Amino acid sequence: MSKARSTSPGVADASPYLDKLQERWVPRDQLEEWYRTLRQDEYYRRVKGVAVRFLAADMSYKVGWVSSWERSDGHDTLLVDVGKGACEQVLLRNVSNSRFAPKEVFPEVLQRLHEAAIQSPKTAQPQPAPATAAVKPPAKKCVPPELHPHVLLIGSDGNTIGQEPMSEIVSRATAEDPDTPRGREAAAFQMSVPPDAHMISREGTGTADMVSALERRSQASADDERWLHSLLEMTRALAENEGKRGGGVSKPYYCQQVQLLCKHAEDLLGKEKLFLRLTSPLYVFGDIHGNFDDLHYFLERLIPFGEIKVAAASFLFLGDYVDRGDFGLECAVTLLALKCLAPHKINLLRGNHETPEVNGDIAEYGELSFKHECIRKFGEKHGDQVWEAINKVFRLLPGAAVIDNQIFCAHGGIPRFNGGKDDRLAVLDSPEFPRLPRIQNVPGLPEGAFIARCRQMMEDLVWSDPAGAHDILDDHGFGENRRGPGLKTFGRRAVDEFLNYYGYTHIFRAHQEKSNGLRISDSGRVVTIFSTSDYVGHQNGAGVVYVGDGSIRMIIKQPPPPITTHHLAPPPRR
Repeated sequence: MSKARSTSPGVADASPYLDKLQERWVPRDQLEEWYRTLRQDEYYRRVKGVAVRFLAADMSYKVGWVSSWERSDGHDTLLVDVGKGACEQVLLRNVSNSRFAPKEVFPEVLQRLHEAAIQSPKTAQPQPAPATAAVKPPAKKCVPPELHPHVLLIGSDGNTIGQEPMSEIVSRATAEDPDTPRGREAAAFQMSVPPDAHMISREGTGTADMVSALERRSQASADDERWLHSLLEMTRALAENEGKRGGGVSKPYYCQQVQLLCKHAEDLLGKEKLFLRLTSPLYVFGDIHGNFDDLHYFLERLIPFGEIKVAAASFLFLGDYVDRGDFGLECAVTLLALKCLAPHKINLLRGNHETPEVNGDIAEYGELSFKHECIRKFGEKHGDQVWEAINKVFRLLPGAAVIDNQIFCAHGGIPRFNGGKDDRLAVLDSPEFPRLPRIQNVPGLPEGAFIARCRQMMEDLVWSDPAGAHDILDDHGFGENRRGPGLKTFGRRAVDEFLNYYGYTHIFRAHQEKSNGLRISDSGRVVTIFSTSDYVGHQNGAGVVYVGDGSIRMIIKQPPPPITTHHLAPPPRR
């Protein structure tokens, strides 16, 4: 018999434990027969504790114990413990009918069998057992994911540089972020919008035939995914030509398609909870801010063959898709189209820019405003229609997520706590939590106590920041935020109490620009992710985080070489 993956600590001879594991192995055909013939409670009791071989998300075969069974995203899945942190979620069709090879067994699985044999000597020698017998699995240990000590570094040309020590690459110092909610009345911004005749048109361009073909293809039924792929192609063409004449995209037709996409996205997102439960493997993105080049770069490499449904991992985006960049529209449309194509692969949270009082504030943000971008590209009539349609979708986006029941994710941070019963996440998870068209209330407009609390919680989720070293904090670790009145920062005590109470290990957030796209704080428990490089000319890198196989790995794409002038004005600083 060949050796297992490696020598298991404390196991001198692995053969008896491999034999014991083989005795508990069950093929897919047997599992499917149980599923067809047994009641749900009987099926659960029967599969719990059996050993299975399955095709994992990284396309390798693994072996583990079935610890539980659940229905997730409309599919029946097995939760399989392979001895490496959180259980893996396995579809029944990915379970193998073939027996496993010893090299496919992680040593931690054999170690657990060894420990069980020491505690109960009578079971040290494996006894034959029928495949249909329910076997009690070893006690599950909750292993928190570990920060990988190296970062995958990618050059500005898109080529991989290699692995670099995290301590030398990832920022540990707070970088000041210019975002601030409106605290005063800004001076009027004079906007110059060209007439419709000068806006995007396919007439007179070399791509008229291509676009005509795309339009014919997109006449298929709304449920046909070819329509969504066509819209993605049109969006890419729009971005590549910077929304100018010659892009080969018909402005009125494209606006119509975007509004149709928004209706589908509304139907889909309206059924999602505001607090998502997700499982690894998963890629986590921070702020995008209209940087289509970086978004397209990452998606092109992480989605095989351009087909999101066959991606090995899921995706979580932490918000701020628009404003501050030239291609907020293209970024928003791309992500919404991918969401409609694969609802359970793409997960979108709400950021502080996914609300009309921010992304529609032309007086404050000028040409950096998402509303200004829509009007600049499509004219006032069509631009307003597109802007309003996308904001109707934004109001439905979830406020937070948790990965593997260990990593809490939000755009800004954790909700404030004032003492008493801690029901913060219960309130967010409540079906009564409203879908707020605006995150910040209209000044002077009265509202009920529950709505006011929900609004405050959403403000905390999208606007809060880690506290600075000299911030004054209250008894629960929260302080005033310089971004504006009523907004909060959260310090180490707030992080400790939140993670300990809910049993989480880390907090993933975005919301702040970082020199290399990533920052680690509070003893490695709070990770800030910023996924757009050269943000308003600041020469920062773009960071993405991968969660899987019991570890947290970081990817950084370096910014493009500096240029002498920038077409974007500096962001407003208050």
